[in-house]
Amino acid sequence: MTVKAKLISGLAAIFVAGLVVGGSVGFQVARSNAPKAPLTERRDSKGGTRSGGDFVEKMCLRQQKDLGLSDEQLTKIKPVYEQASADLKAVNAENYERVRAIYRASHERIKPFLTTNQVQKLEEKIREREMRFKKHSQEKPKC
Repeated sequence: MTVKAKLISGLAAIFVAGLVVGGSVGFQVARSNAPKAPLTERRDSKGGTRSGGDFVEKMCLRQQKDLGLSDEQLTKIKPVYEQASADLKAVNAENYERVRAIYRASHERIKPFLTTNQVQKLEEKIREREMRFKKHSQEKPKC
């Protein structure tokens, strides 16, 4: 085999190796960036569907998977997570009211520094934000 033939075959081997490595890396990147299936509905082991948006359901599924819980254990644990969910909702509602009071107080304190037009804009923004929050809080979880 001549030197020229060896050089050409070496370059061809490098090219093929680059194609293989580049293709596999590209495939892995595309696979990791592919959209994930929505969690809103999944099939359980019995062929039924389970909601992924509910806190209780998510926690039960996670614990069942991570700890290998039996159905009997899951039945006993579920009320604990239901109580935790209710407690978290109460805490969130309380925190929302506290945050809202802080914002109201700060808005009242800045009003003396604003023009009449700016006060009107501020009040409109506050109304819009509260409308968005009410709409958002009435929607079902998307995940």
